[in-house]
Amino acid sequence: MTVLPRLDSAAAMKLFFRCLGALALSLASVLATPANAPRVEMDQRHKVLFNDYCISCHGPKKQKGKFRVDQLDFGITTLENAERWQKILNELNAGEMPPEEAEQPPNAMKTDFLEELSQKMVAARRSLADRHGEITLRRLNRREYGNTLRALLGVDVDVTELPGDTGTGGYDTAGSNLFMSGNQFEQYLEIGHEALDEAFEWQAAASVQQKIHVEAEDTLKVIQQKYAERLDALERATRWAKAVDDAAARPENAAIVAELRKGAKNEAFFRRQWAKIPGAPAPEDYGFKTVENNADKANGALSYATKVGSGYMRPYQEAYLKMPHLDTGAYLTIQGNEVLTNENLTLSVPYSWKPIAGDYIFRVRVAATDQAPPERRFIEFGIHPRAGRVTSTHQVTGTMDHPQIIEIPVTLTRRNADDRVLFIREKGSNDDYLQARAKFGAGHAKNGIGPDFAIWVDWMELERIPNSRSGQAPALAVLGIPQDDHAKPSIAEVRAAVERFCVQAFRGVTPPQSYLDRLAGIYQMRLKAGDKHSEALKQTLAVILASPQFLYLAEPVQDDHRRPLTGPELATRLSYFLWGAPPDAALQALAEKGELLHPDVLAAQTDRLLNDPRSRGFTRPFVHQWLGLDRLDFFEFNRELHPRFDNSTKLAARQEVFETFEYLIRSGSSFRDLLKCDYVVVNPVLADYYGLPKVTSDAFQKVALPKDSPRGGLLGMAAVLAMGGNGERTSPVERGAWILRKLVDDPPPPAPANVPQIARLAGKVLTTRERLKAHQEEAQCASCHRKIDPFGLGMENFDAVGQWRTEDTYQVKDEHGKPVKGASKTWVIDASATLHKGPSFQNYFELRDIIASRSDNFARGFSKALIEYALGRSIGFRDEALADDMIARAKKNDLSIREFIHALVASNEFHSK
Repeated sequence: MTVLPRLDSAAAMKLFFRCLGALALSLASVLATPANAPRVEMDQRHKVLFNDYCISCHGPKKQKGKFRVDQLDFGITTLENAERWQKILNELNAGEMPPEEAEQPPNAMKTDFLEELSQKMVAARRSLADRHGEITLRRLNRREYGNTLRALLGVDVDVTELPGDTGTGGYDTAGSNLFMSGNQFEQYLEIGHEALDEAFEWQAAASVQQKIHVEAEDTLKVIQQKYAERLDALERATRWAKAVDDAAARPENAAIVAELRKGAKNEAFFRRQWAKIPGAPAPEDYGFKTVENNADKANGALSYATKVGSGYMRPYQEAYLKMPHLDTGAYLTIQGNEVLTNENLTLSVPYSWKPIAGDYIFRVRVAATDQAPPERRFIEFGIHPRAGRVTSTHQVTGTMDHPQIIEIPVTLTRRNADDRVLFIREKGSNDDYLQARAKFGAGHAKNGIGPDFAIWVDWMELERIPNSRSGQAPALAVLGIPQDDHAKPSIAEVRAAVERFCVQAFRGVTPPQSYLDRLAGIYQMRLKAGDKHSEALKQTLAVILASPQFLYLAEPVQDDHRRPLTGPELATRLSYFLWGAPPDAALQALAEKGELLHPDVLAAQTDRLLNDPRSRGFTRPFVHQWLGLDRLDFFEFNRELHPRFDNSTKLAARQEVFETFEYLIRSGSSFRDLLKCDYVVVNPVLADYYGLPKVTSDAFQKVALPKDSPRGGLLGMAAVLAMGGNGERTSPVERGAWILRKLVDDPPPPAPANVPQIARLAGKVLTTRERLKAHQEEAQCASCHRKIDPFGLGMENFDAVGQWRTEDTYQVKDEHGKPVKGASKTWVIDASATLHKGPSFQNYFELRDIIASRSDNFARGFSKALIEYALGRSIGFRDEALADDMIARAKKNDLSIREFIHALVASNEFHSK
């Protein structure tokens, strides 16, 4: 990435803060709490607990710790009072109060008190932090910044080096998280310059064509030759080992051979020692030269025969070389031990062929062998096999008689074009070394050879698509001056070009003349410093891409009162909500004419934006954050216990959640389908994983479910289920808490940090139900677990990676992670339970029906999440009416997701600053 000179950075920084000062809004202080705000108040019945168990030490006669409860205000309406109640909650959760020697309150009384206080503290924090609808000035978040650069310049750049946008929780659109620092400004300058470098290169090479074709058998000639050499060496080593064993069998030679087996210090030592054995065969008689085989300080062929003479890999190599069609192709393999494998079949771009940034098509002609099982008829594609960046997975439907050609779109940027290696491999063959070894071992145990060869590859090729993004760089199109170094435009021409670029970058806003003067000055300064025209122009444009007019979503106000948004402001808010990107020309034109303010036009544009593929800029980040899918990456999955949940399956499982949500938007289906439905939206990888009928294309598609299927809806999705554990075992607590938070809008309070662990359970051989029951024996645990645990127990038929099961096993392990002999237990899963203050259920299917019957709760939680995401602020009590309106409108159309969005976009809150 280009680092800008310090002089330019300093000048640009000064310009940045001047502009920020001109743009800055007068942020109003938090408004006074209105009279109709809900009062957060503890129930007076809890005074009995204080009077009977606390007041003797914290009352009028004695105030231990200078703390009194007899004068405690039960209304939690101020920060000072909230801190006092928080102290009470902390002490009770920690088991510090009442002290051990004092009389203790009944467990049920303490549990009820802690449950209510925990919930009231959550409500109090929300009430005290409520900004009453005020939307804070905010910058573009990281993904919006990347999307905006793409919309302007037509290129993708890496923005992951920018700070994260959810430091204090909430959505990445929350203005409270999106602050600016001087370091970030430097980063924006560098990334903007990188984007311009990329865009200038794409534009200069727009019409260039490139193509490279590789035959698989040519790629693997060297590997196959080494296979043959290794087999020959094994054969000779076996005969050599027998000769050595024969010599060692004679008593007079035993001491010498034993010394040799320890490893020769050097070749001369080896030859001297070996020559002492009468009639011993020379290594050269077997085609060996000790110098060439003296690896790992071993004594040539003797050591080699000892190491691999057993020939564990030999049958696999022999079987490979006997496979048909090796003269016209090659087979993908599973990685094993002590074998040169081709689990990654690569297309290496030769250094004589410089890859140009652009859009390409990667093609591969491939077939599945007759012995390939369904779960192995997939290939992964990616860039740079060592880094293992798998980008997609594809089903192989071709046969050896009729191979298929798979076409995979791939973009090479200035950054990844230097990797020069594209690869394909069998799905899951190289995710984890131990898992690959286990797969190889299973195949070897089955047939004495190794895994059957499942995928045959004929050839691969890579072709650049010329003019693939013509018209997708509007900011460059409006420059109107050449960008190459042969051009010498005048300062006036550059200034005019920069002004046009600014209007495009600033979403239709023309900057002041003083700002343009400073930009022209930066361009001239760079020329004087020795830069050529193109570099001086990029340096100047990079400043624009790091300026507040570009980085901030500006909705200025003249006073502390709210005002309706203008047409252009509404267009910007709508497009960043539904695309995560700036408005396009059509939306901008309607906004400038004032037509976007008409309800029917706004509704039509909302539908247009949702129908556009760019709406993934809303669906993907919103669903990811709403459902907390980041937990999928919190831990590594145990591949030895769950070998089928490889990286491709995990990627497809995450994608299923997005694709299902997007299908509901496209089809207008009911939001209730996320709770229970008779279909799934899956690709071939997941269809195989779920045991469904074969799907014929790589695309995600709607697939009908059998009547007894546990799939259908979020509860049956592998991604959701995999988040409810630790990658090895399930966690009913995680699953139950997730259901309460996301599906029934009854989130448990945050787990207190000071609750002591139940140490007596360590090393105990208990069922999951027995472990959870122990938690509810402590009041500070029971206050939450009695609500959480039943939901989690009802999900126990799904294992840690979402596969259905009827039994579970618990194995105690020692401090080294090794199983303790005799310390295990297997049981039949009982998924029945009784919800706290709710009905009972006998199995997962009945639990799912109960949750599905609470669609109003689900809709309310979804509405509040949508409001927070769209408006970039925390939900407040005033938003309850908006949530009611959204649900009422959606109910008129069977809770269609589109209706929730239309109701929000049409609301006063969405139209107001």
